[in-house]
Parts: sequence; structure tokens; C-alpha cells
Amino acid sequence: MKIVHLRKAKAHDLQGPYVEILPGGSTPPHAHGKQVESMYFILEGRGEATSDRERKVVGPNTAVFFPSGSRHGIKNIGRARLTYLACHVPPYDIESLYKTWEGALLVLGG
Repeated sequence: MKIVHLRKAKAHDLQGPYVEILPGGSTPPHAHGKQVESMYFILEGRGEATSDRERKVVGPNTAVFFPSGSRHGIKNIGRARLTYLACHVPPYDIESLYKTWEGALLVLGG
């Protein structure tokens, strides 16, 4: 994947990890704090996105918005890998969050 910056823009206020989840796997429900808004853009696969008590089945070319402060996550409900780009504004300490999951992004599932 190639990333192009227009007009020498710098992403100081945006965090955009690429995530892969195996069939049956999920990101544990979590929140990023009251000021962080998140969006997942589904690239491939099929998932069930949860935001607080709301659930939606999502597939490729779908953007899912999670309001700031919401407890959210996504589960791979398909037979193939679920991949998406996440967007978090403002950035936060994502490495600390991943450490609390003990490899749940890729270890869970079939």
C-alpha cells in the first residue's frame, strides 16, 4: 500500500493502524477515552461491529463510526480474514491498549 501526502500534510492529529482479524477472532470491547473518536474502514471480510449496545454487520467498503467515549469492538463473523483501516482522532497510546489484549487481534479464532 502506498500512502501519498498532499501538500506536504502531516498527520499529527490522526492515528491510522491497519488491522487483521482471523475468522472467529475479535477486538475486545474497549474505549479510548472521552475525547477520541474512531472510524473503521472495512477493506475485506465480514464483521459484527459493536458500539455500546448497538450491533451492525459490516462488509467491504463500509465505514463504521464510533463516537468518542463509546465502548466498541469488532468480531470477524466470516470465513476469511477481516481487514480494516482504523482512524483515531486525536491519537492515543495504542501500544498500551494492544498489550492489555495479549495478542487477541490475531490469536483468537479458527
